[in-house]
Amino acid sequence: MDDATAVFAYARDTEVARFTLWSTHTSVAFTRTFLEELCRPYLLSWAIIPVDAPWPVGMVFLHTYSRRHMKAEIAFNLGRQSWGKGFATEASTAVVRYAFADLGLNRIEATCMPENTGSLRVLEKLGMTREGTMRLSHWRHDGFHDMVLCSVLRDQHGA
Repeated sequence: MDDATAVFAYARDTEVARFTLWSTHTSVAFTRTFLEELCRPYLLSWAIIPVDAPWPVGMVFLHTYSRRHMKAEIAFNLGRQSWGKGFATEASTAVVRYAFADLGLNRIEATCMPENTGSLRVLEKLGMTREGTMRLSHWRHDGFHDMVLCSVLRDQHGA
């Protein structure tokens, strides 16, 4: 919760929220509720804090974990001033490594809107394969959206 002000600073940007399933943050209180959800026991969340910054510039998390199927979905978000600097790729790479090596997962999935070319590039750098487009599969405040489904398997990753 100590990071709520820093997260609000980037999550209130409409360009940051443009391709997320959450709406643009309107207050620090809204951000606190958002962070409370990300701190639930069924999610694993990490702040992205560059070496030269005192506060988070984004986050990466694993959700939709299935013990039976040994898989989870990875997601990330990043403040606009940190785009294109490799932070999402570096943080997500560490989470993928952790998910395979320490959690013993077999598969990691990710979804993103087809127009989100930045996230698609990060997913490709993670070694993910595009599996297809799920038509109108995800609800957001402005309606249903198509989502590209990508994945990487443990044996592809070398874990």
